Amino acid sequence: MHNPLALFERLTILYAEDEESLRKSVTQTLELFFDKVIEAKDGEEALELFDEHKPDILLLDICMPKCDGLKLLKEIRSSYKRVPVIIMSAYAEPVYFQQAIELNICKYLLKPFSKESFLDALKTCAAWMYEWGDGGVVKVGSDLFYDPETGDLVNEGVSFVLSKKERLLFEYLLRQKNRVISFEELEEAIWAGEGGNKDALKALIKELRKKLTKESIENVFGIGYKLVIH
Repeated sequence: MHNPLALFERLTILYAEDEESLRKSVTQTLELFFDKVIEAKDGEEALELFDEHKPDILLLDICMPKCDGLKLLKEIRSSYKRVPVIIMSAYAEPVYFQQAIELNICKYLLKPFSKESFLDALKTCAAWMYEWGDGGVVKVGSDLFYDPETGDLVNEGVSFVLSKKERLLFEYLLRQKNRVISFEELEEAIWAGEGGNKDALKALIKELRKKLTKESIENVFGIGYKLVIH
């Protein structure tokens, strides 16, 4: 990728940290890259905000009041296996690191950290999200490739440029690949409560399918859709 951090400009991150001065400082940096930054001062508030907003990425401190970061992540992982997570901690003990690894995190960032190490953690997170290969291109199928930086989709050598909403939909499905996503969650992800409904989603899926292999997007009757990648 030429600029992996550019992938965040349409995304939302939830940042949970009880130390206010650090939270404000890190939030200022995050706002340079993300469309929306949601702050939480403790684990309990973070879980409530996660349920409300369904952010694309999580940045969690371990030591927080009411619910620590690892307990919070364990709760989220019970339903959301693919949401990317960066854990921050002042603890270097192997037990914390091991617990975090078992919860499938992108990066374990030790405090205090430099700006460079923080940006490297974000880049690692971007790579984890899309699992791209050579040249920053994601292999979606045997002959189906996607460039998340440009929004170009190449199917059997034929290139397509996705519309804004097609791109939002496809990237959301891609980040949550092989997971059934409800109609309601997809509507919120694409329209954010402004004009979306099941018929509009169905029409958008229909248009996106024309640019993909036929079996890529599976309709799970009465529930939602999932992007199938083997």
